[in-house]
Amino acid sequence: MKKFLHLDIDAFFASVEQLDRPELRGKPVIVGGTGNRGVVATCSYEARAYGVRSAMPAALARRKCPQGIFLPVRYERYREKSAEIAAIYRGYTDLYETVGLDEAYLDLSHYDNAVPIAREIKRRIREETGLTCSIGLSYNMSMAKIASDLKKPDAFVVIRPEEALEILCPLPIGALHGIGRKSQELLAKRGIHTVGDFWALSRDEVIRLFGKFGDALYRRARGEDDREIVMDRPIKSLSRETTLPYDLYERESIASVAHALLDEVWQDVEQEGVQPQTLTLKIKYADFTLRTRQRKAAAGAVWKELLEELLDAFDYKPGVRLVGVGFSNFLPDGAAGERYEQLSLFTLLGEEGGR
Repeated sequence: MKKFLHLDIDAFFASVEQLDRPELRGKPVIVGGTGNRGVVATCSYEARAYGVRSAMPAALARRKCPQGIFLPVRYERYREKSAEIAAIYRGYTDLYETVGLDEAYLDLSHYDNAVPIAREIKRRIREETGLTCSIGLSYNMSMAKIASDLKKPDAFVVIRPEEALEILCPLPIGALHGIGRKSQELLAKRGIHTVGDFWALSRDEVIRLFGKFGDALYRRARGEDDREIVMDRPIKSLSRETTLPYDLYERESIASVAHALLDEVWQDVEQEGVQPQTLTLKIKYADFTLRTRQRKAAAGAVWKELLEELLDAFDYKPGVRLVGVGFSNFLPDGAAGERYEQLSLFTLLGEEGGR
């Protein structure tokens, strides 16, 4: 039987800030959103208790949590801690898949009993990095992810095949990856609020509702997922997107979200060591209409400026529910040329740097 582990560092950016500044422990720490039009990158669980969430405009976060402690994003420090965590789990398996700086999937199928191995990884992360993580262990990637989400923070949950349906049945439908707020509203009109309710839909109905992703969603709702971790797969694109807590109508607010996503996806670009040539901005409107615009980089281009050009190409009056930013069209290995040799993160993103 396959054994997959999903590892998620609890409130990663905020936890690093609390680690470095012990006086912040137990307080509502909000990372990002330090400017008037900024957005929240992440926040501590103390801030989440007030309703603060990632991608929330800073102004709203301040209203919800006036006593919140707002801090700037420190990507260099977060990358250092991410590398420490990766060094630990890479010692247990050659099959792993990182998701940004704070998540990873591990294939532990080569162990007769993966439970003590997973506990050891969790213990070492706490002792050697000072951070807590939530770990889910299960027989496929989807169920491992669901397991790690069940009892955050500092969770350790194992889901065995015979337990899957019983655990899935009462979960809110939003627990399934790929079902966001608008999809939940759509399903609620059909009387579907839980995963168990979702089972009433046929495969064809799910595909009609969710397109080609529907088949995978239908199967994952029943605990089925045949994905494997694939190492060293060719990278065709890197992107980050976020579904907003409520629709936005002003360019400035949407631009703040887009620039925050640009910062995040650039960390992925650096981590992968690739050289992108194309920047894409994706906007999904309140009515689910999807629009994308692209710009190909010229010599000496500043990605931040190109993103501003892309932002000017959209109409925001209908309301925006999702924003995505991505890089693609990567140069082949060894073909970077003089154009990229001397460009740092700060050159590419402009002098302002992070959020």
